[in-house]
This record gives sequence, structure tokens and C-alpha cells, in this order.
Amino acid sequence: MKGGEKLSYEIIYSKQFVKLRRTREVIPMVLMGSNNCYDYPTYGHSRGRRARSWGNAPWYNRKGKISEKPEVIVKNLDAELNRRIRNRYHKEDKPSDIRNRWGYYASVAISGRGTRGTSWNAWRSQFTNGIKNALTIEELAEIGVHLYFNGSTWGDQPNDGMPQTVYLETEPQYFAELKNWRAWQDGNGKSFWLNFRPHDTDDVINSLRAPSRKARREARREKTPVQQDHYFVLTDGYNNLVKYTRRGYRYSFSNSGGRRFKTDKEAEAYRKSLVKAMRYKAEIWKVKRIDLPATFLV
Repeated sequence: MKGGEKLSYEIIYSKQFVKLRRTREVIPMVLMGSNNCYDYPTYGHSRGRRARSWGNAPWYNRKGKISEKPEVIVKNLDAELNRRIRNRYHKEDKPSDIRNRWGYYASVAISGRGTRGTSWNAWRSQFTNGIKNALTIEELAEIGVHLYFNGSTWGDQPNDGMPQTVYLETEPQYFAELKNWRAWQDGNGKSFWLNFRPHDTDDVINSLRAPSRKARREARREKTPVQQDHYFVLTDGYNNLVKYTRRGYRYSFSNSGGRRFKTDKEAEAYRKSLVKAMRYKAEIWKVKRIDLPATFLV
């Protein structure tokens, strides 16, 4: 079996890092699950959706730490890349192979990419973007997402004294609960971790996405309508471009139809971007002025 080729791997479906102001650290919270584990079949998923759950991912933290300094996470990330390149089992594997197919060698995948489609840059971005967009416990609580501790025992260890579950509203609550759980864990046979509530993972994702949707709506409301007596389109001499699709493009038969641009510079910049991206027949489009009234939001 070639190095990194394994039957099982972990899939990362989503992420939401948590920012701790007191220690200037973050908790890497990720929604993940094994590619080989499935939930019970449901109406929407006849054979069962791949199982997944939220949890703190301490992979690049110092030993025993739930939260970590952002610079330490990034440093340990880069160190893992260098270690895998240095210690690669098959020396014919080039460093570029490991960078381009990181998931294949590390047995991880970002949802929708697969192991071979998960590059090192994409994997690293999961953490750098997670750090950049981290939310505080209070900010999470405002949108209905609550961090909480969960625990388990194994062997002959009883769960007597296990702290009660508390849905965290503030950062001071977090540190108080962390102290309680560490005191309970003292010794072997016990572990604890973090999770998000609501328990339905889709509900958590929808709540996390809601603020960005609201921000986009507010940004649109803040724009001012501006009227002018002309606008610009892209035309092939007969039809005007409406938009490009995966299979080609759509156009308007109307002389005044198609996508409208406020200025000729905007139209030309878009035309050049199509040519640069080598979109289908991009070279046929020319900028044309239409002397009819139009309204734009600026």
C-alpha cells in the first residue's frame, strides 16, 4: 500500500473557531466524521448520511491544550508538512505531490474534494480562515449557538461526579467550567471535549451562516439608486450577453437587453476577465453603449 493510501479517512464538513479574549487563543471547532460511518437511513438519505459531529480539534495545539495561540497552530501546521515531506515512505513521491494531494497522504478530506482533491493550501486555509473568522462565546450565543462540555468514562471508571452540562453564554463561564471538568478528569479512564448546541448539525450551520446573510442584505440596503440616461452591454453584433453558465452562455435577442454596466470601463474590465479565464467564445464580445435610461445601485 502506498504511503498515505488508507481505507478510512476523516472528512471536514465545516468549521467555526472560537475566540478567547483572556488568553488570546482560539478553540478550533470543526464538524467532521469518518468516511466509513453512516447515520440511520432517513427520508432525505435512504442509505443514511455520513455521520458527523462538532468537536474541538487539538491536532495542532500543544499537548493537553483545548485552545491555542493562532501563531502556534500555524507553526505546527507548517511543521507537519515539512515532516511528511522529510519522512515520506516512497522517496519517488515529490514534495509537490504531497502539497497537491495532501489529503491522500494525510488521510483527510475537505467535504466535496475527496482526499486527492484536498491540497495542502486548501487544508491550511481551513485553519488560517478559521482563525481569521473566529467568534467569541458571546457572539455565538447571540445567534443561538452554544458551546458546551461533554465527557465519558471507560474501563472500570465510574462517572460519579461528572459535571452537569452547561450551555455557555460567556467566556468567564467557559473558564469556570473548564476548571470543573479538569478536576473531574484527574486520573485515568476519563475524557471530555467540546460540542455545539443545537444537537442537529444542520441547525448549527444555518445559525452560523445567518449573520453573513444579514450583513449582505444590510449592505444592499445601504446602496443608493442612481439614474442615468445610458448604460453599456457586451454584444456580438447581433445578441447581448446575459451571463455565462457551466455549459456556455445565455444571451438576449433584444437590442437593449442583456447584462447592464454603468460605465464602459466596467464593461471592458468584465470582457477582459472572460477572455483571461478562457470562457467559451469570450473573444466575440464587444462593448456597446445603449442610450436608454437605467438605474444602478452604488
